[in-house]
Amino acid sequence: MGETQPPKNWPGLEAERDGVTYDATKIANIAEALREAMKPINGGGYGEYQGSIQDLSINGSLSDVRQHLQSIDRWEAGKTFAATLTQAHREFLNVYQEVLENFSIAIALVEAGAGVYKTTNAANEGGA
Repeated sequence: MGETQPPKNWPGLEAERDGVTYDATKIANIAEALREAMKPINGGGYGEYQGSIQDLSINGSLSDVRQHLQSIDRWEAGKTFAATLTQAHREFLNVYQEVLENFSIAIALVEAGAGVYKTTNAANEGGA
């Protein structure tokens, strides 16, 4: 099974043919909008942003449940389940952090692209 490719006449594949233009300011604004959208999940103190990595770290640990499971005498399955919850929480936080880092990289690339287009536009306008 090969890679799926768009049709040759797909709009935007060839910038010159399709009249594609780039607005560096709009691209930079998109990067800023993405950065703003990321704030609630990327940071903030305890309780400031529900769903942030800090909130998940504290409130997603199920510490009360784990403590209760571990407190039950002669129930190894409960202790094992508590350990599983701890490991799952740790892994979920790791994945969440990777997503946040990748999102930050994507935003930086969009910003860099805006800078490239701004420079290209300035060069083209200066040479006209």
